[in-house]
Amino acid sequence: MAHQIQWGTITLTLDNEAFCRGFLAARRWYFEDIYGHDGRQPEEPQRATALTSEEVLRLIMIPDQQGRYHFDEMGGENLPEYLGYLVGYLSGPLALQGAGCETERLTVLQEA
Repeated sequence: MAHQIQWGTITLTLDNEAFCRGFLAARRWYFEDIYGHDGRQPEEPQRATALTSEEVLRLIMIPDQQGRYHFDEMGGENLPEYLGYLVGYLSGPLALQGAGCETERLTVLQEA
């Protein structure tokens, strides 16, 4: 069953299991980072007003000595999940509801 998430002004249908797993995990990490979790203190969110493609690539890929990007050894087979992590974490600020509601909803979706 595909999960649907309100993603800004659109509904995102998570119809790929690996992407969904990565997306939901990263959204949970985003809210745990900024609001704290399991006794961990909240971190001040780094609110970027702009991102370069270089910064985004470094979130999920590793540059080699020549500046070409590669996934780690497992990257090829885990590409949908890696992309889910990227989209999920970067879209954390798009959540229209408070973090409590979002975290609760993501927990329910992950258990489904």
